[in-house]
Amino acid sequence: MVRAAFCLAAAVLISALLGGCTMAPAGTKPARPKEELIISRGPCHGFCPVYRVSVTPGGLVSFDGMQHTALLGSRTRAVSRKVYEEVSRAILPMRPPTGSVRDWRCEHQPTDTSLITLEWQREDGTRTVLRYKLGCRSADGAMIERLIERQLQRLGVVGWLRQASPPDSRHVLNDTSDKTGRGSSLRK
Repeated sequence: MVRAAFCLAAAVLISALLGGCTMAPAGTKPARPKEELIISRGPCHGFCPVYRVSVTPGGLVSFDGMQHTALLGSRTRAVSRKVYEEVSRAILPMRPPTGSVRDWRCEHQPTDTSLITLEWQREDGTRTVLRYKLGCRSADGAMIERLIERQLQRLGVVGWLRQASPPDSRHVLNDTSDKTGRGSSLRK
């Protein structure tokens, strides 16, 4: 009888250990849901590039050049999940609270310049948006422009989105387009 009770207690203990709940190690945060990351640039009072670039957690990069970009129209390419993670981590400090839309505060707000929008979009449709007016004359403004530029380079789309020629002679890039990331895409 004692042996049967011992065997039953051992079976319950083993079952709990093998099939029980797992706990995250102390000090770890729960994983953030994977989100599509979107960087877009709106028009200005001139010949500024207008585009939308997105990257999914699986590494699909979608580009849509709307005005004054080296490539007009849509194009896709693939990057590694590591690149997605690097971009996600780089822009995370600027992320507003989930579900909110915020404007980057700038003391000396420029006029007639493009609006850059960073967007985090979850599968359930929840959007988190940060809007930044290019040309903010502050250390923070310069930092955010460099940071966005680096992410566009990581995604391999700089050659597609920069204005590579005078506005009156647009060219469409072919598949051998410049993917080196050279040149600035934000200030042109």
